[in-house]
Amino acid sequence: MKTIRGKMLLSLCVGMLMTVAITVFFFVQLMDDILLNQVKQQLSAQTIKAAHILKDQDIDGLDSTDFRFFIKDILFYADYFVLDKNNKIVTSSDTQNNGKILKNFSSNHQGYMQLNGSKVLYSEAQLNHQPFRVILYSPLSSVRALYIPLLRTTLLSIGASFIVILFIALFAVWRMVQPLNRLKEAVSRYEPHLQPNEHFLQADHTEIGELISTFQLMANRLQRQHQYQIEFLQNVSHELKTPLMSIQGYVYAIQDQVVTTEQGLEIITTQSKRLIHMVEKLLQLSRLESVDEVWQQTTIDLKTMAEEAIHLLLPAAQPRNIQLQLMGPSLMITIAAEQVFQILLNLLQNAIRHTSTQVQLTIEVSDDHEICRIHIDDDGEGLSSEEQQQIFQRFYTGKSGVTGLGLAICQQIASHLQAELVCTSSPLGGARFSLILPKSTELTNTGARSLSP
Repeated sequence: MKTIRGKMLLSLCVGMLMTVAITVFFFVQLMDDILLNQVKQQLSAQTIKAAHILKDQDIDGLDSTDFRFFIKDILFYADYFVLDKNNKIVTSSDTQNNGKILKNFSSNHQGYMQLNGSKVLYSEAQLNHQPFRVILYSPLSSVRALYIPLLRTTLLSIGASFIVILFIALFAVWRMVQPLNRLKEAVSRYEPHLQPNEHFLQADHTEIGELISTFQLMANRLQRQHQYQIEFLQNVSHELKTPLMSIQGYVYAIQDQVVTTEQGLEIITTQSKRLIHMVEKLLQLSRLESVDEVWQQTTIDLKTMAEEAIHLLLPAAQPRNIQLQLMGPSLMITIAAEQVFQILLNLLQNAIRHTSTQVQLTIEVSDDHEICRIHIDDDGEGLSSEEQQQIFQRFYTGKSGVTGLGLAICQQIASHLQAELVCTSSPLGGARFSLILPKSTELTNTGARSLSP
């Protein structure tokens, strides 16, 4: 019974058997109580009548046959005997009991006693002005035999119902398990490289249908991830191939004395640094995606950190006369400062690369001091809504043809910080990158500053 079908059927059978057992038990108890109460009432009434008949009778001359027929006519499963004061049976419906003495027989109006090895239900009455008692009794086996046919019929009905319910349950379980079997077969045949238009499995509105829908979503995510991996490998191959071919070409050029050794080595050194830088970024991205690294938390002034990042990038902005502006309050925050600084540098570098005249870094804090937002805006051409969704993919190629890993790394760092990094349209006309950080403290307003080259 390791399958779902077997477990469900076993549970159903056990539940039904327990229900039948409890039902039969209480049914027997109820029928037993009802019949015994009826017999007690009838015995009591007939005992009183028998005592009334016998009050003027000569016990020794009692016609046992006539009296027995009288009793049988009223209560066909009842018998009687008459006791003297010594508990000796004077006369009885069973002549074999005449003359016997009932030992340990207590005088009760009604009760149970053992007679000839059988348990009987009896009722007694004292004869007026005579030292005799008349006892009417009925064996319990005779009383209980009355509801045995009813019990047999009931058990047969329950058994037939059990078989019908079992067949219905088999059909219901089969219908329930069938989608799971189809899902198992579909999952076993699934490959990430299947075409998107291939039909996976039809889902309905049941719980199993929801499970199928969940598997479909998972399959779609796996397919997209597989496609991303293919594109990533293609891009990595292309990006690594370019500097390697350049290095190889200049090695041959030096050997053939097409260029001077000094010129060739300079270019080889430049391309080697580019190659090393790219490999380092790949390793960093791989580490961010696969290792749950714990970063050191420090308390820093976010505005001071932003000023340092801007000062580092002033030399890159000077040749194009780009104005770098910092706005917002000083803000003390406890966070992984080194990683946040890396995000700021990368976002500012991208903004400087694509802006026309200015880049603006703005620090905002929510009214409840729970959320801090860092916006980096430029006044360049901006990005379309589709590009804003794809910009954080690895080796995403923009309109300028530039590919890279910087924004993908920033996205992974933000995810590890439990922060959010999004791209929207800037009020300046270009792109806005917003880093949304968790709770901040010790807010102090110091106004805005402008840093120009």
